Amino acid sequence: MERQLAPQPHLRNRLIALGILLVPVLLSYRIGVIWQILSCFLPVMLTGTYRLTKLKGDRFDTWFYMGFICVSHVKCNLAAVVCVHTTYKAAQTGLWTFFLFGPMQWVLGMVFDRLLPVLGGPYEIWLETSKGREILAWAGFSQQFFEQNVSLLKMRTGADVHLR
Repeated sequence: MERQLAPQPHLRNRLIALGILLVPVLLSYRIGVIWQILSCFLPVMLTGTYRLTKLKGDRFDTWFYMGFICVSHVKCNLAAVVCVHTTYKAAQTGLWTFFLFGPMQWVLGMVFDRLLPVLGGPYEIWLETSKGREILAWAGFSQQFFEQNVSLLKMRTGADVHLR
């Protein structure tokens, strides 16, 4: 049985967001072809950077994509996981951040959780193997997804959960 850690990155949603972000770049013909190509770099990097994590049987696989290109693939046996580490890095919002974004922080948090979950967040889940290797399994902003993923990993690995 194959499961993915929530939220699942949907390629179709990312391509729609990429299309929306590229429309102004491609319609601005006055900047020249070279500048149009260079202006496409940031939208491609934003929408094409994500982590895909799957649990299939007794295997744990995680892929890290940057610009829609896989740059890292880590796998391990779930039976080798001895501990599931959780962290919560609650950073206080600075005064300037509050003035710049205000309530938009909540909206941006939801967008990042759905579209760009790889960019992190205060919640993190790490797997520690019997060989001492630590693997980032998930990072995000949603407490609901965090709790759901911790319970899934605890159930599948049988390992203890520790707060860092």
